[in-house]
Amino acid sequence: MAFKNHYRTLGIAPNASLEAIKKEFRKLAMQYHPDMNAGNEFAASHFRELQEAYEILSHPTRRAKYQYEWKLHFPDSHIHLTWTQTSETILNDTIHLNKQLAAMDMFRMNKELIYRRIQQILSESNMNLLQHHNHEAINEKLVQQLLAASSILPFKYFDSIKPQLKTLSGTNEELLKEIERFAKTSRYKNYWEKYYPVLVFLIAIIISWLIYRLSHSRL
Repeated sequence: MAFKNHYRTLGIAPNASLEAIKKEFRKLAMQYHPDMNAGNEFAASHFRELQEAYEILSHPTRRAKYQYEWKLHFPDSHIHLTWTQTSETILNDTIHLNKQLAAMDMFRMNKELIYRRIQQILSESNMNLLQHHNHEAINEKLVQQLLAASSILPFKYFDSIKPQLKTLSGTNEELLKEIERFAKTSRYKNYWEKYYPVLVFLIAIIISWLIYRLSHSRL
């Protein structure tokens, strides 16, 4: 399961006081409460996210444990101040991820951590927000940025996020085709990486056999 950034959910800084947490939760809970948003799936889902965040951050022991895990996921904690999540901030997070990847040595990348970052971007609350606002241009750019970030991942990882990318693409046929092309290329790459050592081994066996045959044919 992807790590949830409860501070971002409540729109507070990581060093927020208990009073600030309570105040922000009350305000957002009233805004997204199901009774105030009958039939709105986005509001209902976000309300559950708010409740989960509040239950953890308002409890001293649970918050201390969560804070430790949070720092492991967000070592640059000085840049994570108070915010409100929007379609634009989700896109900006993805652009920032790609900038980070571009500056890294691809042979030293922790692909599991990169996959987790992408999962965070495609979390349930973010997906609900993106679908709720449905900014087609932003969603298209987001999908393209996520495809770029996924280019270094094994196929098994991409295959698990492919449905979410297709959901964000909506009825954009060109974007859906681009996702399918990417998946096909990723699958072929996976097969090649999986069977390349076997192929090299077989070629080495064949070459050795040919050398053996040629050397003995001259005797």
